[in-house]
Amino acid sequence: MKLASVADGTRDGRLAVVAPDGARVAPVEGLTLQAAIEEWPDREPDLRALNEELAGDPDAGRPLAEVTLLSPLPRAYQWAEASSYHRHMERLRAARGIGLPLDHGKVPAVYQSSSDRFLRPDEAIPLLDPDWGLDCEATVAVAVDDVPMGTPAEAVEDHIRLVLLTNDLTHRNVLTREYGAGVGFYQAKPARAFAPFAVTPDELGPLWRDGLLHARVVVEWNAEVLGDLRSGEDCAFDFHRIVAHMATTRDLAAGSIIGSGTVSNADPERGYGCIAERRAVDLAAGREPGDRFLRFGDRIKVEAFDPDGSSIFGALDQMVA
Repeated sequence: MKLASVADGTRDGRLAVVAPDGARVAPVEGLTLQAAIEEWPDREPDLRALNEELAGDPDAGRPLAEVTLLSPLPRAYQWAEASSYHRHMERLRAARGIGLPLDHGKVPAVYQSSSDRFLRPDEAIPLLDPDWGLDCEATVAVAVDDVPMGTPAEAVEDHIRLVLLTNDLTHRNVLTREYGAGVGFYQAKPARAFAPFAVTPDELGPLWRDGLLHARVVVEWNAEVLGDLRSGEDCAFDFHRIVAHMATTRDLAAGSIIGSGTVSNADPERGYGCIAERRAVDLAAGREPGDRFLRFGDRIKVEAFDPDGSSIFGALDQMVA
């Protein structure tokens, strides 16, 4: 199934099932996606029945053009992510002259960030000061149901309800200052948006295996390709290990969203999931890096595709304002 949240004047929107072709939606009266995840065993049969109706009847549902979609979860009890694509961390830390964590390659590096409001997939990215160094970060994520403390990696698959795509924005110049304080990032991580559709793992078929999304992730900056990446490659930690690591000392509440970290491939011909990584590679090669990050009027687009070229989650397509 593909699920979405339709704007209805409330903070959490209304849950909608999306037709397989992505052209129509069927809102569900009185239900949010958060509630559906919390009550998944009871809600799933009706949602799947509605999905079958949309698949079998071309007149069922409302045209997508008639509704406004929020991020699938417009807000969440928790957003946390790991830096599981090590090439990304290695390149950026080398460029800043910072050593790697002691457990690099052995234990996921995890941080929490804001989740009280997510931007819409097409909402302008608010920026007060371009000197903050606003950067994009193409990131795969999952939403889980209640994960008990101590859940082992081999049991995590049963808790992953949805797979998502996000542009996890970062103010690079602010991050450098906060990193030096040694207490984590706060101002460096502004509100992010998620692609409009959240997808159940079974809907992805062979694109979801071994706890990873195996898809083509394309990042465009002002209509030029910044990265044409493969999310299933060069990843040190799959979501099974990431979620188990996060649940080592605490429960994870239903609706928690867990990110992979910026998608990054070893092959520089694939490009990059963020601007900072491209700058780091240029510096390492003795080339003069570009002097800018995102500025007012820039357009950033992030989208994932299956082997047939069909969009999996819909597009994140935003301007900086």
